[in-house]
Amino acid sequence: MTAAPGPSRPPGPRSRSPLGHARVLRADPLGYMRHLRVAYGDVLSFRVGPREILLVSDPAAAREVLVDKAASFRKGRGIQKMRDFLGSGLLTAEGAEWRTHRRLMQPAFHRPALAGMAADIVAATRPTLERLHGAAQAGEPVELGGEMLRVTLRAISAVLFGTGLSDAELEVVERELPPLLERTTQRVRAVVDLPAHWPTPANRRATRAGAALDTVVARIIAQRRAAPEPGSDLLGLLLAARDEDGGGGLTDAEVRDEVMTLFLAGHETTANLLTFLFLEFARHPDVQARARAEVRAVLAGRDPDAADARALPYVNACIQEALRLYPPAWIVPRQATEPVTVAGYDLPAGANVSVNIFLMQRSARHWPRPDAFEPGRWLDGARTPDAFMPFGTGARMCIGNHLALLEATLITATLLRGLHYDVPGGGPTGLHPGVTLKPGGPVDARVSAVRE
Repeated sequence: MTAAPGPSRPPGPRSRSPLGHARVLRADPLGYMRHLRVAYGDVLSFRVGPREILLVSDPAAAREVLVDKAASFRKGRGIQKMRDFLGSGLLTAEGAEWRTHRRLMQPAFHRPALAGMAADIVAATRPTLERLHGAAQAGEPVELGGEMLRVTLRAISAVLFGTGLSDAELEVVERELPPLLERTTQRVRAVVDLPAHWPTPANRRATRAGAALDTVVARIIAQRRAAPEPGSDLLGLLLAARDEDGGGGLTDAEVRDEVMTLFLAGHETTANLLTFLFLEFARHPDVQARARAEVRAVLAGRDPDAADARALPYVNACIQEALRLYPPAWIVPRQATEPVTVAGYDLPAGANVSVNIFLMQRSARHWPRPDAFEPGRWLDGARTPDAFMPFGTGARMCIGNHLALLEATLITATLLRGLHYDVPGGGPTGLHPGVTLKPGGPVDARVSAVRE
């Protein structure tokens, strides 16, 4: 039964169940949301347990929430739950705290600062390149998702810490970060969520993982504080950040929170993007060949650098198209802090709004052949910029967007130049929408060497 839409009641399915639409949503979130969008339009509502959620996939309404009326919203329930893991980093902070941190950190993410990090990203990619060449020689399969997680973790560790992270500490990060992310996903999707301090097995495991990561980060911060110079890597830039008057730097606790946030933002999200990109390369060998030819022509046998990242238009188009089809941050939750109107509907304080980037970027209203992987649309102008928000939009647009794109371009150029990727059977067709968007299963690939 569907209630008639009105000025304060958006259209959408109604449910008599105490759980609302939680079961069907939990079983297939993206499929169900796509069904709702077809049935009710780009602005609709549905219930999960006691919470009514306004689902927005219209660009104009999204801008209302994220830009025009951003002051009337705070981060949504799911992101609030990340505070147990991330603390008060840029992803979770609000109000004056967020504005102060953003102002202090912004210079570290300007293009000149990032250009100096390119060599570290490429160096961090070499062990993966060597492993893939070994797999090609041995005829062994590789799982692309795991490979991309490892390479992006090493890349963001190099960008954050330079050479300050030992092999043993890197192993700690590789081991402990995934369970924290998975526990966060479970808590975000739970209808009834037990507090993080309750001693359940999952909470105890997450607490141990967080403590192990904190030990690693605290050691490096203390070491840098004691050094004559903080260093030129991202951690050094954070430690050196000051207000315009030269005061008001970040405390050790604040630096810790930002480091943990950057681990998430610069690691799993970029890994997911690269996994989807190379999956699409495997599905479209002609696209893969064209991208490889461009890399070879530009690099002429040398390693890529920051300038090359802007000299690879087709590779960049492939990355943009993968971001369109598979935005890692696929949904942006917000909660109204005061009465506000969105798309003509009156919302009370406390109302939950979710901006669905995935649905927006796959809408036939804005994108011809919306489910097709067509990098050429980014070269011929057949795109709708207002309906493309993979890093969000407005003042709270992801501060690391340029770093993520630099990472993705340099890693792609390094791994693509001398290798061909094939995924027998086309790989998993489903998607796993957790905190970030992942393939629905392992991406098992065959890798073969391509003569330079």
